[in-house]
Amino acid sequence: MKRNDILTRIKMMAEDNNQGLIMTTNLVDIRNDPRGSIVGFGVERKLSDDIEIQLIGLPGKYMCCAFFIDREELKNYK
Repeated sequence: MKRNDILTRIKMMAEDNNQGLIMTTNLVDIRNDPRGSIVGFGVERKLSDDIEIQLIGLPGKYMCCAFFIDREELKNYK
């Protein structure tokens, strides 16, 4: 599935009934790493349980992703 296709489907889910989407803006940690930076988010327990199985390579119920949105650009879409 292409990235734009995923974004289109996420938009449709949000416009429909917002079921299946969980968003957090609770930043709890930032660490530098040789590969870049590691950003930690606070999430509900059911999500952390799901993420644990994904860390060992198994597919979980939720697809985890992060968006970093330019606040100034976002203002253009109000």
